[in-house]
Amino acid sequence: MQFQLVSITGTKYDAEAYEVLVPTLGGTIAIFKDHMPLISAAQPGVLSVRKKAGDPDSELENFAINGGVVHVDGKTVYFIADDVTAPDELSEQEATAALRRAEELVKSAGSQTALAEAQHLLRHSSAKLQVARLKKRHHR
Repeated sequence: MQFQLVSITGTKYDAEAYEVLVPTLGGTIAIFKDHMPLISAAQPGVLSVRKKAGDPDSELENFAINGGVVHVDGKTVYFIADDVTAPDELSEQEATAALRRAEELVKSAGSQTALAEAQHLLRHSSAKLQVARLKKRHHR
């Protein structure tokens, strides 16, 4: 199936994929060729792409996403988000620092709105750190 991953900064992925794993509020969903039509909101986390059926998990291409929308029409999967971070755009050190800043924002939130925004940022920062660590582990 064709998979397109698009953010406000441009297309991050546009190629054939065997499987796409998308984090949603109900858990991670796996999308394969001929998946039933679907439109769903995603939550901050790690979106993973398996290019070929036999590829091991170490070959997955991982992206940190800050939520977004997935649209499946059976032949093509489209994922649109404000913020998508590819592995080559991350360093573990920067991701760790961002996670610490997000944790501080959660602790110091002065209202429910500020807390919800801080928690959203925390989930996204955690996803970035996870992608950075996966990149490091798989490139050894």
